[in-house]
Amino acid sequence: MVIKVVGKEELKRILRELKSEEDLARVEEEARLFLRDIDPETLSIIEQELLEEGLNFEDLRRLCEIHLKAITIKREEPEIGEEHPISILKAEHEIILDNLKTLEEIASKVKSDIGLEQLNEEFEKLEPVVALLLEAESHHQREEKALFPRLERQGIAGPPNIMRMEHEDLRAKKKTLKRLLDERATLDRNYLADNVYELGNYIASTLRDHIYKENNILYPLSLTTIPENEWRKIREEFDVIGYCCFTPGIKALGEHRHEV
Repeated sequence: MVIKVVGKEELKRILRELKSEEDLARVEEEARLFLRDIDPETLSIIEQELLEEGLNFEDLRRLCEIHLKAITIKREEPEIGEEHPISILKAEHEIILDNLKTLEEIASKVKSDIGLEQLNEEFEKLEPVVALLLEAESHHQREEKALFPRLERQGIAGPPNIMRMEHEDLRAKKKTLKRLLDERATLDRNYLADNVYELGNYIASTLRDHIYKENNILYPLSLTTIPENEWRKIREEFDVIGYCCFTPGIKALGEHRHEV
């Protein structure tokens, strides 16, 4: 297919120019226009071929971020109730975002010149924050198992792919942070403080950006792309997968909660 070959070569050229970081604004705008005008199915095929050819995580991430920004929602979002899957996900996001603020505050304090007693107090404050972030796993599972596949069936594969990759990246970072907390009594103080600071800020920054992309791009895209009759099925699958301990009250279809 000539269009696909040309499109793939064009994406490769854009990626090379993005990596060179020369005239970055121009190249990003060129990428945005290119991605906006290509149909989702063709783009998904090209992205998959690029992955098979060895496109690395960071390149795909950058490409898909531009792809997300390039997508134009052509219809108004439908009104949805509190029990709608997207409303549930967004409500969970609000709670996660509040905890990210606390995470950043604690990360900054442990890096500062504070006494051992205060340092231990900050680590104790950090434990429930990390527990909540780990508890958010069912949030990611509901997206990956119930929401993303529906987008992919509509020919939109790139954005869900990058969201999955970010989930995997964040899972690893959260587990590492938990391990540091669990082993803190055996670790050098400076090593511990440095790593908690770096991990805490990385998780907060990356997850906040991830949530922004989902709230403002991926979820609106889902609402205007996924057929209306699919949403009850998605909600039923949400109930089967389960919810986080912090998920706001679920009334309509079930009361399941995720067990850590």
